[in-house]
Amino acid sequence: MKISALLPAALIVATFTAFSFGQEKKVKVTLHDVTGYGDDKSFAYKAAQLLEDVFNSEEFKNEVLNGKFNATNGLTNQQLYDKIMTAHEEDGPGGQNGVVDLRARTLLIDSDESDWKKPCEGKTIGVDGEGTGVTAICPQRLVEWSKEGDTAALAAHYAHEYMHILGFSHKKPWFSRSGWTAKTFVYQIGNIVENLANKRENSR
Repeated sequence: MKISALLPAALIVATFTAFSFGQEKKVKVTLHDVTGYGDDKSFAYKAAQLLEDVFNSEEFKNEVLNGKFNATNGLTNQQLYDKIMTAHEEDGPGGQNGVVDLRARTLLIDSDESDWKKPCEGKTIGVDGEGTGVTAICPQRLVEWSKEGDTAALAAHYAHEYMHILGFSHKKPWFSRSGWTAKTFVYQIGNIVENLANKRENSR
């Protein structure tokens, strides 16, 4: 076979390779377990899909790269974005890199976790599972959002708690001023996800 005959095929391979390397990194969100959600399991899966859509959007990338955050563990904005997209969980059973591994349950505020009853009746939405890698939500908050069809709020909850699973905290240092916690990376990512998710839901 002549060399000239191989050139078109080589060009196609080279073009495809260059295109592949130029593609933006994408992340997959997988909701492995849903415990205690009852009839709201499908609501949980919709929220997980919405979270995946937001994480993979150009708008989310821009918000993270241009944001101002507290409690970043010393990382730059680019490194923060890369950490989310790499999705290497530091807490819990973890999973495959490039996959946001979510495990969800409701808090047992009427039995084993009664100490969360008052916080859940107040401002608390949920907890990150304290190292287990499982995000736990106050059951009344889940019921409220499900009735309202507020998928964006649940997606934001998952995003917030997932930042804990990636190793970020919003614990207040002794020298912090009022409003410090709300500006932490954990809280801000939840806010960004909720805002972008609402825009997506409203445009459908």
